[in-house]
Amino acid sequence: MRGAVCAILAAGASTRAGVDKVGADLGGQPVLAWSIAAARASGAFDRIVIVTRHDRPRGPIEAIARAAAPGTTVVAGGETRTHSTWAALAAAQDADVIAIHDSARPFAPPSLFARCVEIARHEGSAVAGLPLADTVRRADEAGVAVEEISREGLWSAQTPQAFRRELLERARVTAGDRSFSDDAAAVRAAGFPVRMILGEARNLKITTTEDLAYARELVAKGLVGIPALEPR
Repeated sequence: MRGAVCAILAAGASTRAGVDKVGADLGGQPVLAWSIAAARASGAFDRIVIVTRHDRPRGPIEAIARAAAPGTTVVAGGETRTHSTWAALAAAQDADVIAIHDSARPFAPPSLFARCVEIARHEGSAVAGLPLADTVRRADEAGVAVEEISREGLWSAQTPQAFRRELLERARVTAGDRSFSDDAAAVRAAGFPVRMILGEARNLKITTTEDLAYARELVAKGLVGIPALEPR
């Protein structure tokens, strides 16, 4: 049996955040370093791959990666999230399971990475998420509610999203030039079922400057901390 690779996507434009989210300070460490630390601390991966923007120098990302996990591979991504996933797939030929994680989710705990890998290895896929708890309504362009949608069976998807290699390979072939909102959507479009597993409420995504400020507040209050490797 081959091992598992964690692919951390750090190729977004950060337009809504107004700052470079990947390198932004979070509790004295770059945001990216938190995801690297969690992946390492999980003990589930043989290797970590960082996918960065193809139109930016790799130097700053490589410096963060070297400091957080020596031996991490940094590769260039594509124009879209989906293309960046295929770049990670190409860089992880040695893996039987690939877990894809968004670097903008710094608080995913090591245990979540480990669960996703374990379940994906046995069932083909494991996508972290949370069942929707709020009422869901559809509104028109003017913001007027037009219908209420049953939230039964609806989930909000998170990352990590882990898959056996052959599923991602077949999704890549089926996708062609299409792009998807996340990797689970690409796998579903290829005709494969996707297993949802319970994620974490603290696994928030930093999208705006307000999100970054909130994340910093959680760290300052000691409600979250960067994962550390367990002593061997």
